[in-house]
Amino acid sequence: MDTEFVRTSTFFPKAGLVQVADANNCFLIDPLTITDWSSFAALLDDQSVVKVFHACSEDFEVCHCLTGTIPSPVADTQLGAALASLGGIMGFQRLVKAVLGLDIDKGETRSDWLQRPLRDNQINYAVADVFYLYQCYQKLVVILTRMNRLSWWQEDCTRLMEAGRISDDYSEQYRKIKLAWKLRPQEQYVLQQMCIWREKTTRLLNIPRSHLVADNVLWNIARYQPAHLGDLARAGMKLHLRQSHGAEVLAIIADAIAVADTAWPEALSQPLSVDAGVYLKKLKKIVTARAEIIDIPADILVKKKTLEALLRSGYPRGPYTFPEVLSGWRKSEIVDDLSASLAQIEA
Repeated sequence: MDTEFVRTSTFFPKAGLVQVADANNCFLIDPLTITDWSSFAALLDDQSVVKVFHACSEDFEVCHCLTGTIPSPVADTQLGAALASLGGIMGFQRLVKAVLGLDIDKGETRSDWLQRPLRDNQINYAVADVFYLYQCYQKLVVILTRMNRLSWWQEDCTRLMEAGRISDDYSEQYRKIKLAWKLRPQEQYVLQQMCIWREKTTRLLNIPRSHLVADNVLWNIARYQPAHLGDLARAGMKLHLRQSHGAEVLAIIADAIAVADTAWPEALSQPLSVDAGVYLKKLKKIVTARAEIIDIPADILVKKKTLEALLRSGYPRGPYTFPEVLSGWRKSEIVDDLSASLAQIEA
């Protein structure tokens, strides 16, 4: 499967085309002409059919917008190629070259997929994407089976699917704001409420988050807690937004300030100390060395955020709690090495 979409001035992607291939056929589905997606949603939910994508996160969003569901189960060929020691995280053109030895044209990547009729070049490009994707999937299954890594791929694709689930709970969005950890706990609660408001409003208006209010403005609002429209201006909120949403924002701030501290979220973790940072570098070297041995990208083996969470769980005296992602195949490949290094820290 693949999707083509446009997303320049909207929150939700505007689907222009959905491509599907199986062993015998390639299909181009025109989302501009379909109102009932129930049968296609049933296919996406069919547990007996693997849905193959390349770099699937944005395709998940398109599928959810069209059908209300995301595909399951899935196989992501970008991840599969990395686990198959074919190179780092690669685009589809490189994948086809690495797996099938073919050079394909990607000249229509930035086409206007909402125009009708589609040009012949667009149609050929769209068909080729899923035609070769199906072949790449079959080859990757053979390669990873031979390497005894097919279960690795299945495990990580399940994690991708879980991470891609769309939720109406926006209470964790504030964690993505840069330097949010610098705010005091009560200020973090104000930031949390403002981020929830932004998520709901951008979806309602179907505009990008930054078109409504930028991250740094939300941070300023949380830190200085404006009480008047003039205060919102000094925080960086634009005039048209103050006029349309200023009173609503001030009410949210006032309500958040009045809430008891029992409702505040757990304070965000500060960056690791300098001493802990030294050990983080040691852990990263261990991961890099092991990744070179098994010939996969170090970031696929263990991400930096995972190592940070591991250190925070017990530094400096332990015990340490291994994040869930370090279970499964990673447990046998890297956890023993990390455990030995953490034992040295405790000592």
